[in-house]
Amino acid sequence: MPLLGLVGEIGGIASELKKRRRDEQGYRGFDDQLREELGDALWYLAVLAHRAGLPLSRVAAENLAKAEHAFGPAAPVLHSGYDADRPPEEQLPRRLAVRFSETTVERYGEEVPTVVVHVLDEHGEPLGDPIDDNSSHDDDYRFHDVFHLAHMAVLGWSPVLRATLRPKRKRRGTRHDRTEDGARAIAVEEGLTAVVFAQARHHSHFTTTDRVPSDLLKLCRSLTAALEVSDRSAGDWQRALLEGYRVFALLRTNRGGVVVADQQTGTLDYRLS
Repeated sequence: MPLLGLVGEIGGIASELKKRRRDEQGYRGFDDQLREELGDALWYLAVLAHRAGLPLSRVAAENLAKAEHAFGPAAPVLHSGYDADRPPEEQLPRRLAVRFSETTVERYGEEVPTVVVHVLDEHGEPLGDPIDDNSSHDDDYRFHDVFHLAHMAVLGWSPVLRATLRPKRKRRGTRHDRTEDGARAIAVEEGLTAVVFAQARHHSHFTTTDRVPSDLLKLCRSLTAALEVSDRSAGDWQRALLEGYRVFALLRTNRGGVVVADQQTGTLDYRLS
């Protein structure tokens, strides 16, 4: 009965909003009625919490904490990275500039668009092999290394970049090389990136919003719950995804460019060349 009562009160709130929208400023009882409907809804909610043995104050406090994790403080939280105590050769670069160059190669008798990513340093080494979309649909997933760069810049974490840049943590007496930098962690990051990309298509690749759906953030944290990055909040993940997709849009528009991942600022910078 309390649940049915709560649903009924929510319907009452919707009805008041309908009257307000319909009559605009002519409906003068909106504030009083809304306050009463909200009070009734709160009463039913309190009854439901009581019957479940949950103090409503605790429910409210935990929801506020969840909201803070999801949206985070106004200023981005900068993380030192998980390898701050390691020698330089075992650290992810604190600042990394790479160039995304689009070209075509012949594969299985057809010309396929691919992307090559080169590190901009004195060696100019490629960051992995040339990448195509590996799909029957041209969706520009070949630029997806930008998401790994965002993970590194914002979260201080990317097993994929550790594998390609080779700053693996091999100090004796630790398990990081096997558990945090190994094949399973790499597969988790690649899988997570692909899943997020599939969902991002339904949200214009996050180009028209400053929020990532909460269920997607929850999925990111769930998939990485057994890894060191498990202590990053939903807000951290949201910033990483939005930063990565912001620059992904620029790479798509300009068919390449230079991306600078900066752990000191927790951001990606983009320029054409």
